[in-house]
Amino acid sequence: MSDIANKQHDMIQAKAASDKRREFRRNPHPGAQWFGEGNLGLFIHWGISSVSAKVDLSWGMIANTPWETDPARKMTPTAYFALAERFRPRSYDPRAWLKAACDAGFRYAVLTAKHHDGFALWPSRHGTFNTSLYAGGTDYVRAYVEACRDLGLKVGLYYSPPDWYMQRSDMSFRFQSKGTPDSPHYGLNHEPIELPPPSPERTEAYRRQIRAQIEELLTDYGTIDLLWFDGGPDVISIDDIRALQPSIVVNSRMHGYGDYETPERTMPAQAPDGWWELCDIWPEGSGWGYTEPHRYQPTEWVLSRWAQVKAMGGNYLINVAPNADGELPPAYYERIRELGAALRG
Repeated sequence: MSDIANKQHDMIQAKAASDKRREFRRNPHPGAQWFGEGNLGLFIHWGISSVSAKVDLSWGMIANTPWETDPARKMTPTAYFALAERFRPRSYDPRAWLKAACDAGFRYAVLTAKHHDGFALWPSRHGTFNTSLYAGGTDYVRAYVEACRDLGLKVGLYYSPPDWYMQRSDMSFRFQSKGTPDSPHYGLNHEPIELPPPSPERTEAYRRQIRAQIEELLTDYGTIDLLWFDGGPDVISIDDIRALQPSIVVNSRMHGYGDYETPERTMPAQAPDGWWELCDIWPEGSGWGYTEPHRYQPTEWVLSRWAQVKAMGGNYLINVAPNADGELPPAYYERIRELGAALRG
């Protein structure tokens, strides 16, 4: 699993630990110290891919991925982006998901405000691929943030700087393509293409937009406790982030350093230095987004993983995925009740 994660991180420019990490000091603000106490977090991957219920969030439009080769689990970018037209959740109730997590002993939650596909779950003033033009203008981020606060959960937002919708004319939709006859670049219909040289104007517009969206999330929703980046480029410094949100904790995937490290699905052989968090997937045999069939790992599996993480002083962030209507399945509520009962002894 670590090899797959590394290949994905290469594509989204998620930075490995850099030399600057030695000079970096994690946030000393008293309001940030909760993170190092060994916590359970609920990761929530959700977006327009849930309309299909077959392709994973964002990665479902990338051809030739080594971890998913079933054609039924793939979709051209043209078809994938069109899912936004049908994304109209009828039963979105983040309070229900989060109340169950809170009752089980979870301390924080992290929602994918924008994944690599570029679709923002709030009516952003920047860009055109967000709920200002789709889903009736609904602000799914605000309802989630308010539910977290009402329940006493720390508010986390995931934001992926890669934006495959905005970059759709400048990237290949074939995984690790080299632009050679035996490894061509793919376009919006998975057809072989030649990529144009990077446009400085489009690159600068992209950088301005993602910085503006990050600033929007950090200024329009009150206190944000955690920012979960997933890739680059580095468009805003951690000092600038802290200026907007003094008590925030930030992971290391944009800058190569941050307040904490985030190994993905693979238990580290030893505890990373400083604060850290293992992110994992609860549904069995699933990607990060909602796909069917949708079966949850048994409670014993979660308890075992959590025990290993806690013994090494880390946090455990476990992912669930709502369906296109914004609902989590009955299995989620059943499993999280079991988990809470087991944790209470």
